[in-house]
Amino acid sequence: SMLMFINWLPAVAGAQEASLSIYPQTGSFTVGSTFDISIFLNTGGNNINAVQADLKFNPERLQVITPTKELSAVETWTFPPSFSNSKGTISLRGGFPSAGINTSQGLISTITFEAISSGEAVVNFLDSSKVLLSDEKGTDILSSVNRGIYNIIPSPSKGPKIFSETHPDQNEWYRNNSPSFGTQ
Repeated sequence: SMLMFINWLPAVAGAQEASLSIYPQTGSFTVGSTFDISIFLNTGGNNINAVQADLKFNPERLQVITPTKELSAVETWTFPPSFSNSKGTISLRGGFPSAGINTSQGLISTITFEAISSGEAVVNFLDSSKVLLSDEKGTDILSSVNRGIYNIIPSPSKGPKIFSETHPDQNEWYRNNSPSFGTQ
């Protein structure tokens, strides 16, 4: 009776699952510094021939410096990797040779961000992301994604703040030729 039980398990559903993931998933970075995140593809044992990784990030906290820094498993980019620092989006759409690829850790892209203000910054995949099987239909088998949550911390003080009571605005021209300075 145990054998009959096993036959009821859906064999196909479990096999066709792909995932996209962000690495590292966490980290603390100082305002003004840059850091890299990598996007990996796991095809779940399937041959796939196209991937679309659309990402969202908080543009008040992060800005993209470069969307593809290193060599990638993607052989041909269907569209050049693109990003919008005003909208906080990145789009990576690539194809693989006709046979497709089967990988558990295919590097899609390494993205370099600059941390621009302190607070929590989340990077996540949009619903438009897809992983397409090398079948006639181009079946989307993307079943799981993760997200990155980064802590952007204020940059350390660069020493004492210099101020001048006689010349308070450094961009202004003053008639007084003998400024006095102090530190706060």
